[in-house]
Amino acid sequence: MDRIPTKAALIRRRINIQDETCSLCGNGEEDVMHLFTGCGFALGVWDAVGCWCKIMPIFAFDFRDLLGVQDQVAGCKWAKKVVRGIVMITCWVIWRSRNAKVFQGTCSKVVDVVALVKSWSILWLKNRSKFSGLV
Repeated sequence: MDRIPTKAALIRRRINIQDETCSLCGNGEEDVMHLFTGCGFALGVWDAVGCWCKIMPIFAFDFRDLLGVQDQVAGCKWAKKVVRGIVMITCWVIWRSRNAKVFQGTCSKVVDVVALVKSWSILWLKNRSKFSGLV
């Protein structure tokens, strides 16, 4: 819905941004499509998350493709809900990493982002589902 304040969205809203290149990889215009599906950094994160979840590699050409990843997961409805939650958490952690680089100048590594995705996913699953005994 074009509500995420990427550099491209801010420029469209007439906010003065000096550099519109992606904050994470330095290549391409930073819009939602690039940041979550086309950025080399994000592709590394999605590849590692797909391996961790033991699902097919996550390839998305559009942000909406990410929201449909759970439909390709074999298993019960809980497996699909867990994968959907992991996808949402991954998007959130990628966005937080982008903001940390823009506002604090910190450079995240793919392994650090994936570690955050794993820990936040476990916390979410433990506290939001019937799997409260999960360690």
